Amino acid sequence: MTKKDYLPSLAAVFLDEESLRFLKKNPSPDLWIRFKNQIHSVFPNLTIHIRTNEDLTDWIRNEKELSDLVSYDNTSSELEFLNRIGEKLPPSKYQDPDWDEVCFLYFKGISPLLDVNLMKRSWQRHTDFFSQYSYSENLPEGLIPTVISREFLATLPDGLGTEVHSFFLKNINHYDVDIFFVPPDLRQYRFDLRVRDYRSLNLIRSVLNQTKEPVYESILPVLKEQPSIFRYAPSYIEWEIFRGNETLPIFSPKQFLSKDKEGSFISHKDAKTILQKLDSAFPSEMTFCLGGSGEPLLHPEWKEIVSSILEYSNLKELIIETGLYGNRNDLIDFINILPEETKKKLCLIVDVTTLKENRYEQIYGKNFLSSVLENIESLKQILPSTSLYVQMIKMKEVEDEIDAYFTFFEKKNINVILQKYNSYAGKLPERRVSDLTPIHREFCWHLARDLYVNVDGEVSICKQHQTYGLGNILKEDLSSIWEKGHPHFRQSFLGNHSEIPAPCVNCDEWYTFNA
Repeated sequence: MTKKDYLPSLAAVFLDEESLRFLKKNPSPDLWIRFKNQIHSVFPNLTIHIRTNEDLTDWIRNEKELSDLVSYDNTSSELEFLNRIGEKLPPSKYQDPDWDEVCFLYFKGISPLLDVNLMKRSWQRHTDFFSQYSYSENLPEGLIPTVISREFLATLPDGLGTEVHSFFLKNINHYDVDIFFVPPDLRQYRFDLRVRDYRSLNLIRSVLNQTKEPVYESILPVLKEQPSIFRYAPSYIEWEIFRGNETLPIFSPKQFLSKDKEGSFISHKDAKTILQKLDSAFPSEMTFCLGGSGEPLLHPEWKEIVSSILEYSNLKELIIETGLYGNRNDLIDFINILPEETKKKLCLIVDVTTLKENRYEQIYGKNFLSSVLENIESLKQILPSTSLYVQMIKMKEVEDEIDAYFTFFEKKNINVILQKYNSYAGKLPERRVSDLTPIHREFCWHLARDLYVNVDGEVSICKQHQTYGLGNILKEDLSSIWEKGHPHFRQSFLGNHSEIPAPCVNCDEWYTFNA
């Protein structure tokens, strides 16, 4: 067999539920056509099979330039879709008992920035090595396909509960594999170049507007010229709805913040105004975190505010950071009446940094440990396993009990977060057990994606510098407030950290990622 004779049998495109929901609202036919043309520029007339739903199937049939795509709208999972694809593969031409050459291109989304030259090179490597599974480890999703052989498909177990690629990575030593690595390595940017949400759509269209025939190497220069493209919209809203707490932990920013707002809270009416402004300004999915410098469950209207957030149209997840001390029957009753699907969008992170009573009192100023542990047990009975976490701050005062802490909660099947200690750029004493900060400083993820809202509606430049405001969300246009942060992110993106009106040079939170 010559390399010229060796071609993929078909292309398969799996659209997950998130992609299907987004494409129903934003079909973007020009990007579908570009994606299809990019594939056919390398492999003319290659049949393209797509996992869709009924709405998209009808839409494809009505689009003249896409009507030849083959759509499957009744596959319930990635495994079922790939099994269906396996049934469409042709017989082996060579009938070699030791090697089945039949393979196909696999995409996990509509990928209009498909890099033709990189796809040719990755296919060339596949033909050189006759791999069972060929993929890239560093390229963003949407630049080249994975090449999957029928031999690999035959090894997938029935009832596979994970993504196929996750299964592959766990069993990588069982296969003949080719890993295609191409510089530059941009994994730290978390690019996704598939049409599956507003952030990726904005990035794709922005790159196409700047470069008619974009290639992988052109993406970073475009962003360095216009970093605001990368900072499309906030994805993580940290919202202080109540300023105050019944404890004063030694790791809390309340140790140095002014006490003049102690006990203040935002009204439910103003909270709904903020939600309406977020919905109008930014259509993309968001994670909300109720926390800041207070205990959200002390808010007199916390149930009403939480209910309003859970009804937010673009809610990805609602996180409540709580000390969970005292009698929390009101929380348990509230959660009990939530629909199961709503519970899946709710996440409680319980701040309990030690399991030793005397140490708890030293760290928090009061001893609520027994009631906190009782409340955790009660919540475990009514929340999905993915919705309840306990959090330990990794600091010198509790270093000796980290292993015992994990063992205690893992036996109860409760998730543990080992949170890095934050000195707030030196405002608190240094308590880190170890310094894991990357040697090379990149841009700050919090300037890129976070919106920190104080109890009075003031938007801070970041969590680390709450006294420097960009505007008040209750009094000003939210889009304008967000745009005020663009120059600061630009300086961060270009490495000019000392030019930002925040303690960036002394901060080690820049690499942590919320959402």
